[in-house]
Amino acid sequence: MSSKILNQYELDSLYYILNAHIVDRARFSLSSLLDEQFKHEIKSTHKQISEIGIVKRLSNDLILCSVFLRGEGDIRIGILYTIPDLDARRIAAKLLCVDKIDSLDELGRSALSEVGNIMSGSFFNALSDHTGLKVELSTPDFAITSSGSILEPHASEFLNTPNDMITQVELEGKESGIVVHMLIIQDHDNARKLLNKKGVSR
Repeated sequence: MSSKILNQYELDSLYYILNAHIVDRARFSLSSLLDEQFKHEIKSTHKQISEIGIVKRLSNDLILCSVFLRGEGDIRIGILYTIPDLDARRIAAKLLCVDKIDSLDELGRSALSEVGNIMSGSFFNALSDHTGLKVELSTPDFAITSSGSILEPHASEFLNTPNDMITQVELEGKESGIVVHMLIIQDHDNARKLLNKKGVSR
């Protein structure tokens, strides 16, 4: 099994596959859940976790709500959603049909976890439709962390550094401005399995 990092052609191909066939399905699910059009942009795919834009850009003191799910099967992929606390409370309030939530209680956290669960289910269903790869999805883990530790406590257990890379996707509500960061975590070998299924080779 190769452990070499993806070259630029492979990275560009991965970007295209994720953007054209897989991430869009997750965006549609979020739009349906919140009854609002969301746009998405794949910001970058990083060969080094420390290069993640959200890690470098945000203050370490910013509070984030995060939902993490593991995908295991023909390939291994982790998905981590990070949402600024204010936006997380706005999402929970909308789902729970209340005007405002001052702090996330168990019901609010459960609502956010279900958002991650539904988006990830759509993501992996699209992946299976376009590649034939089968992946079983874990139950979601929820945490509230600072932006300086967004990969903890749950995603850090999934990582296999230094062979993992992260594709950063930003989803933004066109009316509300709500922002959801979606981090797709995989190692280079599993990314290459996905590329090979789409006929991409080094």
